Parts: sequence; C-alpha cells; structure tokens
Amino acid sequence: MGAQSDDEVARAMFLGRATVKTYLNRLLSKLRQRGRVQAVVLADETGLIQLGDETGG
Repeated sequence: MGAQSDDEVARAMFLGRATVKTYLNRLLSKLRQRGRVQAVVLADETGLIQLGDETGG
C-alpha cells in the first residue's frame, strides 16, 4: 500500500478532509515531526514499521 492523500484517507474512514488534516497535524506535532515522510522515517527507526523492498526481491 502506497501513500494516500488526505481525500483518500477521509473517504476510507468516512471522515471529512478537514478532520483528517487536523488529526494528521496533531499527530505530527506530538511526534515533533514536520511532515509525513519524517514521521515514516521515525516509525522505521523506532521499529514501529518495517519498510520493505519496493522491487519485490
């Protein structure tokens, strides 16, 4: 699964786009991260997620 836009997340979770943006901004603030990419890097570095090889090999 790749990155999803705010609109895609909102549709999947039956939320408004503004709600998704608010939740994301609050999460990033609590994590002291500036954006989604930095949050993903932090999650990978702390072992919360494990980034896979995009080539499938």
